Amino acid sequence: MSARRIDRENKKHDIALAAMSVFADHGFDSTSMSRVASEAGIGKGTIYEYFSSKDDLIATSIRLWMQNMAEETEKALEAIPDPESRLRAYVHSLVDMFLTDEKMPRLMVSCFQFFMTRRSDTKFSDTLRIMFRAGVSSIERILLDGMEAGVFRIESYQDAERIAVNLTAFLDGICLDYLATGGVFDLREQVEYYMRYLLEADIK
Repeated sequence: MSARRIDRENKKHDIALAAMSVFADHGFDSTSMSRVASEAGIGKGTIYEYFSSKDDLIATSIRLWMQNMAEETEKALEAIPDPESRLRAYVHSLVDMFLTDEKMPRLMVSCFQFFMTRRSDTKFSDTLRIMFRAGVSSIERILLDGMEAGVFRIESYQDAERIAVNLTAFLDGICLDYLATGGVFDLREQVEYYMRYLLEADIK
């Protein structure tokens, strides 16, 4: 890849992440391209050199935000050799991020709302599938490591995928319930209960 191409990709990445910060504070619908340009330190017209539309900017920003979050989480787990400890650490790191990063809950809700209103658009439905698959794959890799090490009682690769899908969906759902109910239950405690049941009753 040429230096010019790399510079362009880096600039696009920087604009998208700057946009995500603005989206977190003001929501997707209320955020103007001018506001994003100001946050990114560029002219409004420059954004359109990198993104075809506001929807394109939103989709790219969401994808990069999720990608960065996944990379940071996985990097933190590299030093944990035991698959069970790594799985617990992965799940609890996501929960801690959700509870301590004030922007994350707002972004999560906004993302779901955004994609639900654009389900008929292939570009956005594909982006949502990529995001969901990324979370599933992270969990699946840990489960397969545990399966191959004899730590987890998983009989097939398909079972590992099903468990990963179930756990990913559970985390999305319980975090949304926590938000919707105003935090009437202890999120960490409920997630740990689920993890204990999953590990002890299902896969160990």
